[in-house]
Amino acid sequence: MPRALRRAILPVLILAVAVVGFMILRATGPSAPPPEASERTWPVQGLTAEPGTHRPGIMLNGRSQSARDALLRAAVEGEIEDVPARAGQRVASGDALVRIDPREAQLLLDQREAERQELEGAVESEELRARFDREALRRERELLAIAERGLERARDLRGRNLGSESDVDAARERLQQASITVDSREQAVADAPMRRAQAEARLARARAAEAQAAIDLERTTIRAPFDARVVEVEVATGERARPGDPLLRLYAVDDLEIRASLPEHLVARVEALLQAGTSLPAHAMVGGHEIETELARLEGETRTGESGMRGVFEVRAGGQRMPLNRFVELRLQLPEEPDSLAVPFESLFGRDRVFRVVEGRLESLQVERLGDFIDADGNTLALIRSDAITAGDTLIATRLPNAVDGLRVEVEAQDSAQ
Repeated sequence: MPRALRRAILPVLILAVAVVGFMILRATGPSAPPPEASERTWPVQGLTAEPGTHRPGIMLNGRSQSARDALLRAAVEGEIEDVPARAGQRVASGDALVRIDPREAQLLLDQREAERQELEGAVESEELRARFDREALRRERELLAIAERGLERARDLRGRNLGSESDVDAARERLQQASITVDSREQAVADAPMRRAQAEARLARARAAEAQAAIDLERTTIRAPFDARVVEVEVATGERARPGDPLLRLYAVDDLEIRASLPEHLVARVEALLQAGTSLPAHAMVGGHEIETELARLEGETRTGESGMRGVFEVRAGGQRMPLNRFVELRLQLPEEPDSLAVPFESLFGRDRVFRVVEGRLESLQVERLGDFIDADGNTLALIRSDAITAGDTLIATRLPNAVDGLRVEVEAQDSAQ
């Protein structure tokens, strides 16, 4: 065999021997066991259920208002003489807040008083006139009777040719004049009640105008209508006030309210409790001072942008220092709930679902959300209730994003949920 051919075949033989040897070693070597599939176990915090009686609470956000929030306006025209009131000042009922120069109102009152006195004289004059007319009518009727007798005598004398026709005509003329005078006087006597009524009506108007002028004079000093706190003063000394101009705004400090939005799911329950006469107290902290309130009623409409309704909480104690329109965080206390369970919010999945650990696996339970509960340490917990949960059950208190029924878990630490 030529030498060049042997050099070319030798590497191929070496490679072939190596491949055959590897295949023999692989075929005769020991086989590795297949890997065993293992299920992952998720560590969780657990708590032991101990149902009992708890009083739920709901955290609400509201603002302070007053049932008597007044904007005082000027009732008369005049120059602002003095403004004793200041914004933020507490005032008592009857305190002077703004004084308007009273001279113009005093002049008007003097004028109305003079008009009243003049018309009182007119009424007295009508009384005198009526009395004179009645007396004059009596005398004029006597004169009429005399004229009638004179006419009869004149006719009698003419019939006996002792008198002339001119005497009869003169007697008839005197009778006619006396008759006209009596008719005129009788009309004056008949009109006397009407004239008196008109005079008394004018006098009544004058007295009313005088009383109005007296009220306007009194209104030159604007006083606090109730115990209040001044919110804003809109005038200063020297300004000209006209009827209807705003002067200042204040609110009653003893009639404060807090209006807070109630969640939609709570409205029907709260309304039923109010109709049953159940007391629903609520507490708040404002500026380091505790405020005690009570839910009195619900507003009559749902406001734009809100799904629920607003509750009106009447301040019972502690509201003396609370300003108007202050943001307030309220804790509404609902009636006690039996067979309820306080759990951390980590135990809730969604709004109404928890997981129980049964033989190392998760089991989902539907629960009723009753509100919140604050324990002795001040921690806020979720208050739930479910007929499926019994004392001693283990619930998870860990937020698992992949929590599903049947998921294998291991409880690392366990507390009690009461």
